[in-house]
Amino acid sequence: MSVSNDLVKHLRQITGNSISLCKKVLDESGGDMEKALILLRKSSDALAVKKEGRTTGAGIIETYLHGNKKIGVLLDIRCETDFVARNNEFQSLAHDIALHIAGARPLYINKDDIPSDVREEAERLFMDESQNLGKSPDMTKKIVEGKLKAHFRDTSLLSQSFVKDPNITIEELITRGITHFGEKIEIERFTRFEI
Repeated sequence: MSVSNDLVKHLRQITGNSISLCKKVLDESGGDMEKALILLRKSSDALAVKKEGRTTGAGIIETYLHGNKKIGVLLDIRCETDFVARNNEFQSLAHDIALHIAGARPLYINKDDIPSDVREEAERLFMDESQNLGKSPDMTKKIVEGKLKAHFRDTSLLSQSFVKDPNITIEELITRGITHFGEKIEIERFTRFEI
């Protein structure tokens, strides 16, 4: 079955992947858009894993200042080359992430950055709260684990739902960028200011 150019263009608009990759996955999926999206996701994840070992020697400092001038963000986002760092689409990605940080108020880049004392304190608070529910010890433990997972998902940038598209996380947004640019992209650090 031949895949129409309109379908290839539509998939490219949705995902931002190259035309050749969109055509390839549409051919493999027999023109089924859902299967093509699944294949693209697998391809993107595989590419991101492949790029993990690379160093990010270039990047930009992106700023965001909210309209009321009371919220500001400095974001240090890295990539492998200056060629990508100067690219308007990369700068747009950085701006979107800075805007997200302003609105979603993450405290950490990822769950691994959370200090152990913060984890222990949250676990203690959730345990105290859950013990008053009168559940069995096993059920209480599961409740605490669920609350911890949700709490740290909400405070970790990479696991937050993207404010412009709640169907994807920031980590998935970055993975899309890695697929699009063919380079490792990572968030080095950020600072959020609020008056």
